[in-house]
Amino acid sequence: MQHRSWLLLLALAGCTTAGGTSTDTSPDGSTADAADATTADATAPDAITADATADVAADTSTADVAPDASADAGRLVINEISAAGDEWVELFNAGAAPVDLSDLQVADSEADGGARLSRAIRFPPGTTLAPGQYALVLANQADAGAGPQTACLDGGPSTCFHAAWSLSASRGETVWVLSPSGSVVLSELYPMSATTAPNTWGRLPNGTGAFAVSRPTPAAANAAP
Repeated sequence: MQHRSWLLLLALAGCTTAGGTSTDTSPDGSTADAADATTADATAPDAITADATADVAADTSTADVAPDASADAGRLVINEISAAGDEWVELFNAGAAPVDLSDLQVADSEADGGARLSRAIRFPPGTTLAPGQYALVLANQADAGAGPQTACLDGGPSTCFHAAWSLSASRGETVWVLSPSGSVVLSELYPMSATTAPNTWGRLPNGTGAFAVSRPTPAAANAAP
Protein backbone atom coordinates (compact mmCIF):
# COMPACT_ATOMS: atom_id res chain seq x y z
CA MET A 1 0.00 0.00 0.00
CA GLN A 2 2.81 2.42 0.84
CA HIS A 3 4.40 1.82 -2.59
CA ARG A 4 1.10 2.59 -4.35
CA SER A 5 0.70 5.83 -2.37
CA TRP A 6 4.12 7.12 -3.55
CA LEU A 7 3.22 6.34 -7.18
CA LEU A 8 -0.01 8.27 -6.81
CA LEU A 9 1.80 11.30 -5.36
CA LEU A 10 4.37 11.28 -8.20
CA ALA A 11 1.62 11.17 -10.82
CA LEU A 12 -0.21 14.09 -9.21
CA ALA A 13 2.99 16.16 -9.12
CA GLY A 14 3.31 16.01 -12.92
CA CYS A 15 6.92 14.77 -12.96
CA THR A 16 8.99 14.34 -16.12
CA THR A 17 8.17 11.27 -18.13
CA ALA A 18 10.72 8.86 -19.52
CA GLY A 19 10.74 10.88 -22.74
CA GLY A 20 11.73 14.07 -20.88
CA THR A 21 8.39 15.88 -21.50
CA SER A 22 6.52 17.61 -18.70
CA THR A 23 3.12 19.30 -18.58
CA ASP A 24 2.20 22.48 -16.72
CA THR A 25 -1.30 23.19 -15.57
CA SER A 26 -2.49 26.76 -16.18
CA PRO A 27 -4.90 28.59 -13.84
CA ASP A 28 -7.85 27.75 -16.12
CA GLY A 29 -7.10 24.05 -15.90
CA SER A 30 -5.59 23.72 -19.38
CA THR A 31 -2.22 22.10 -19.94
CA ALA A 32 0.70 23.11 -22.16
CA ASP A 33 3.44 20.80 -23.34
CA ALA A 34 6.88 22.37 -22.63
CA ALA A 35 8.56 20.51 -25.48
CA ASP A 36 5.96 21.76 -27.97
CA ALA A 37 6.42 25.33 -26.73
CA THR A 38 10.19 25.07 -27.10
CA THR A 39 9.82 23.78 -30.66
CA ALA A 40 7.49 26.63 -31.54
CA ASP A 41 9.91 29.22 -30.19
CA ALA A 42 12.86 27.73 -32.03
CA THR A 43 11.08 27.88 -35.36
CA ALA A 44 9.77 31.43 -35.03
CA PRO A 45 10.94 33.61 -37.97
CA ASP A 46 12.78 36.11 -35.76
CA ALA A 47 14.39 33.63 -33.35
CA ILE A 48 17.29 32.87 -35.67
CA THR A 49 20.13 35.10 -34.44
CA ALA A 50 20.19 37.78 -31.79
CA ASP A 51 23.86 38.05 -30.96
CA ALA A 52 26.72 39.83 -32.68
CA THR A 53 29.03 37.05 -31.55
CA ALA A 54 27.09 34.37 -33.43
CA ASP A 55 28.94 32.07 -35.80
CA VAL A 56 28.60 32.36 -39.58
CA ALA A 57 24.95 32.24 -40.62
CA ALA A 58 23.55 31.24 -43.99
CA ASP A 59 22.76 34.90 -44.72
CA THR A 60 25.35 37.37 -43.42
CA SER A 61 24.04 40.44 -45.23
CA THR A 62 22.29 41.71 -42.08
CA ALA A 63 22.48 40.85 -38.41
CA ASP A 64 20.32 41.29 -35.32
CA VAL A 65 22.68 42.53 -32.65
CA ALA A 66 20.23 43.64 -29.98
CA PRO A 67 19.88 41.64 -26.74
CA ASP A 68 16.86 39.83 -28.19
CA ALA A 69 15.70 38.85 -31.67
CA SER A 70 12.30 40.53 -31.53
CA ALA A 71 10.81 42.38 -34.48
CA ASP A 72 12.00 45.62 -32.84
CA ALA A 73 15.62 44.51 -32.61
CA GLY A 74 18.42 46.69 -33.91
CA ARG A 75 19.27 45.62 -37.43
CA LEU A 76 22.86 46.25 -38.49
CA VAL A 77 23.68 46.29 -42.21
CA ILE A 78 26.64 47.13 -44.40
CA ASN A 79 24.84 49.84 -46.33
CA GLU A 80 27.27 51.46 -48.77
CA ILE A 81 30.81 50.80 -50.02
CA SER A 82 33.08 53.19 -51.88
CA ALA A 83 36.17 51.71 -53.51
CA ALA A 84 36.60 53.92 -56.59
CA GLY A 85 38.02 57.27 -55.51
CA ASP A 86 37.54 57.83 -51.78
CA GLU A 87 37.49 54.50 -49.94
CA TRP A 88 34.97 54.00 -47.16
CA VAL A 89 32.37 51.68 -45.69
CA GLU A 90 29.06 52.77 -44.21
CA LEU A 91 27.21 50.78 -41.53
CA PHE A 92 23.56 51.51 -40.80
CA ASN A 93 21.07 50.55 -38.10
CA ALA A 94 17.94 49.70 -40.09
CA GLY A 95 16.06 48.49 -37.00
CA ALA A 96 13.99 50.10 -34.27
CA ALA A 97 16.34 49.59 -31.31
CA PRO A 98 19.95 50.64 -30.63
CA VAL A 99 22.78 48.44 -31.87
CA ASP A 100 25.81 47.87 -29.65
CA LEU A 101 29.00 48.01 -31.74
CA SER A 102 31.33 47.52 -28.75
CA ASP A 103 34.45 45.60 -29.85
CA LEU A 104 32.96 44.62 -33.23
CA GLN A 105 35.62 44.66 -35.96
CA VAL A 106 35.59 45.85 -39.58
CA ALA A 107 38.08 44.30 -42.00
CA ASP A 108 39.02 44.03 -45.65
CA SER A 109 40.01 40.75 -47.33
CA GLU A 110 43.12 38.62 -47.44
CA ALA A 111 44.43 37.49 -50.84
CA ASP A 112 42.50 34.22 -50.41
CA GLY A 113 39.26 36.15 -49.85
CA GLY A 114 38.92 35.66 -46.10
CA ALA A 115 38.78 38.46 -43.55
CA ARG A 116 42.11 40.09 -42.75
CA LEU A 117 41.98 40.18 -38.97
CA SER A 118 45.51 41.54 -38.57
CA ARG A 119 44.45 45.00 -39.79
CA ALA A 120 40.82 45.07 -38.67
CA ILE A 121 39.61 48.13 -36.80
CA ARG A 122 37.72 47.63 -33.56
CA PHE A 123 34.93 49.85 -32.24
CA PRO A 124 35.59 51.10 -28.71
CA PRO A 125 33.44 49.78 -25.84
CA GLY A 126 30.26 51.79 -25.47
CA THR A 127 29.91 52.56 -29.20
CA THR A 128 26.25 52.33 -30.19
CA LEU A 129 24.14 53.11 -33.23
CA ALA A 130 20.69 54.55 -32.62
CA PRO A 131 17.87 53.52 -34.97
CA GLY A 132 18.44 55.19 -38.34
CA GLN A 133 22.02 56.15 -37.46
CA TYR A 134 25.16 55.55 -39.55
CA ALA A 135 28.80 54.73 -38.77
CA LEU A 136 31.41 55.59 -41.39
CA VAL A 137 34.75 53.79 -41.65
CA LEU A 138 37.22 55.77 -43.75
CA ALA A 139 39.76 53.40 -45.33
CA ASN A 140 43.33 53.87 -46.58
CA GLN A 141 44.36 56.02 -43.63
CA ALA A 142 48.04 55.57 -42.84
CA ASP A 143 47.70 57.26 -39.45
CA ALA A 144 44.56 55.37 -38.44
CA GLY A 145 43.89 55.97 -34.75
CA ALA A 146 41.56 54.22 -32.35
CA GLY A 147 38.12 55.61 -31.68
CA PRO A 148 36.16 58.34 -33.46
CA GLN A 149 38.14 60.75 -35.65
CA THR A 150 37.29 64.25 -36.85
CA ALA A 151 39.24 64.06 -40.13
CA CYS A 152 36.48 62.69 -42.34
CA LEU A 153 35.04 63.26 -45.82
CA ASP A 154 34.03 66.64 -47.17
CA GLY A 155 30.26 66.76 -46.98
CA GLY A 156 30.21 63.67 -44.76
CA PRO A 157 29.74 63.19 -41.02
CA SER A 158 31.69 65.21 -38.45
CA THR A 159 33.16 62.03 -36.94
CA CYS A 160 34.18 58.73 -38.46
CA PHE A 161 36.49 55.77 -37.83
CA HIS A 162 39.84 55.32 -39.60
CA ALA A 163 41.18 52.07 -41.07
CA ALA A 164 44.65 51.44 -42.49
CA TRP A 165 43.40 48.83 -44.96
CA SER A 166 42.20 49.76 -48.45
CA LEU A 167 39.56 48.54 -50.89
CA SER A 168 40.31 47.38 -54.42
CA ALA A 169 37.86 48.59 -57.04
CA SER A 170 39.59 46.74 -59.89
CA ARG A 171 39.88 43.34 -58.19
CA GLY A 172 36.77 43.56 -56.06
CA GLU A 173 36.78 43.13 -52.32
CA THR A 174 34.67 41.66 -49.54
CA VAL A 175 34.07 43.85 -46.49
CA TRP A 176 33.65 42.04 -43.18
CA VAL A 177 32.10 42.86 -39.81
CA LEU A 178 33.39 40.47 -37.17
CA SER A 179 32.57 39.68 -33.57
CA PRO A 180 35.13 40.41 -30.84
CA SER A 181 36.31 36.80 -31.18
CA GLY A 182 36.63 37.04 -34.97
CA SER A 183 33.51 35.15 -36.12
CA VAL A 184 31.55 36.62 -39.03
CA VAL A 185 28.64 38.93 -38.24
CA LEU A 186 28.23 40.54 -41.69
CA SER A 187 29.94 40.43 -45.07
CA GLU A 188 29.34 42.15 -48.41
CA LEU A 189 31.14 41.87 -51.73
CA TYR A 190 32.14 44.93 -53.72
CA PRO A 191 32.24 43.25 -57.16
CA MET A 192 35.19 43.67 -59.49
CA SER A 193 34.86 47.02 -61.32
CA ALA A 194 31.36 47.45 -59.86
CA THR A 195 31.33 51.13 -60.70
CA THR A 196 33.56 54.13 -61.37
CA ALA A 197 34.23 57.27 -59.33
CA PRO A 198 32.43 59.07 -57.94
CA ASN A 199 29.70 56.44 -57.76
CA THR A 200 29.44 53.93 -54.92
CA TRP A 201 27.90 50.50 -54.29
CA GLY A 202 24.91 50.83 -51.98
CA ARG A 203 21.59 49.38 -50.93
CA LEU A 204 18.61 50.71 -52.87
CA PRO A 205 16.22 51.37 -51.21
CA ASN A 206 18.38 52.59 -48.35
CA GLY A 207 19.03 50.04 -45.61
CA THR A 208 16.88 47.26 -47.06
CA GLY A 209 17.40 46.84 -50.80
CA ALA A 210 19.89 44.91 -52.89
CA PHE A 211 23.23 46.48 -53.76
CA ALA A 212 23.40 48.59 -56.92
CA VAL A 213 25.32 51.53 -58.34
CA SER A 214 24.49 54.58 -56.22
CA ARG A 215 25.75 58.10 -55.74
CA PRO A 216 27.97 58.79 -52.72
CA THR A 217 25.96 59.63 -49.60
CA PRO A 218 28.30 59.02 -46.64
CA ALA A 219 26.27 58.80 -43.39
CA ALA A 220 23.07 59.70 -45.25
CA ALA A 221 20.30 57.81 -47.05
CA ASN A 222 21.42 56.08 -50.26
CA ALA A 223 20.22 57.42 -53.58
CA ALA A 224 20.40 56.37 -57.23
CA PRO A 225 22.98 58.16 -59.43
